[in-house]
Amino acid sequence: MLNRNILFPALIIALSAILLVLISQFPEPRFQDAPVGADFFPAAIAIIQIIICGVLIVQHKNNKKTVKEEPLLSSKSIFGVVFLIAYAVLISLVGYLLASLIGFTFYLIYYKVKKPLYYIVAWIFVFTIYFLFGEVFVISLPEGLLFY
Repeated sequence: MLNRNILFPALIIALSAILLVLISQFPEPRFQDAPVGADFFPAAIAIIQIIICGVLIVQHKNNKKTVKEEPLLSSKSIFGVVFLIAYAVLISLVGYLLASLIGFTFYLIYYKVKKPLYYIVAWIFVFTIYFLFGEVFVISLPEGLLFY
């Protein structure tokens, strides 16, 4: 039987390894005075994903407890995939800032989070990333097709 605790991390490791090869082919930015190249952040994320998924596989292998096997696909995993696809489409339409604000808010509403602090932290995180990339790293984030 397929075990989701092994299958999904192994799949992410394989995809991240492929992406590392493809990322190395990113062209150097011509019009940005950035301290890092265009391949730095995607490569860092791919490496972090490989490490985390490797740790997850090792933890599962070392876990001696017999736990009830969860189904390969659950409603939460399907929601996650649909959410990520919708988020990617929304980013291409309205850009990073608005899509992230809408995405984080919808995610919290979907899981019925009632604490206002969670919403505030999510919005501060989005604005911090937007400021960090735009002002500190001088890397422009997607602006979306609707705002051209």
